[in-house]
Amino acid sequence: MNKLSPRSQKQQLRQEVWYHGSVSRSEAESMLTKDGDFLVRESQGSPGQYVLTGMNNGTPKHLLLIDPEGVVRTKDRIFDSVSHLVNHHCDNALPIISADSALVLRYPVPRRTEF
Repeated sequence: MNKLSPRSQKQQLRQEVWYHGSVSRSEAESMLTKDGDFLVRESQGSPGQYVLTGMNNGTPKHLLLIDPEGVVRTKDRIFDSVSHLVNHHCDNALPIISADSALVLRYPVPRRTEF
């Protein structure tokens, strides 16, 4: 696997319509309206960390996408980048399984502004 540098990761994410940059947890939750809605944002509490925020069974879920070693991963698989992880799950309609839920990425929430 070719792990992207933090700078390359951010540059790649800025190309994605579902990437919202530094928005708060509550702001992100307010953008979700139905199950399958999702977006990715920078963690405000952990620099360099990215959070997938999505709606599952009417409840917002927040999943950290980078493990403590700096690897982009789900429970089952390692990815080259956050974009790779999200696009893989979208394109293949695969749920992201976490401890308490399965988050299906169906409807990207487009950001409202450019960087």
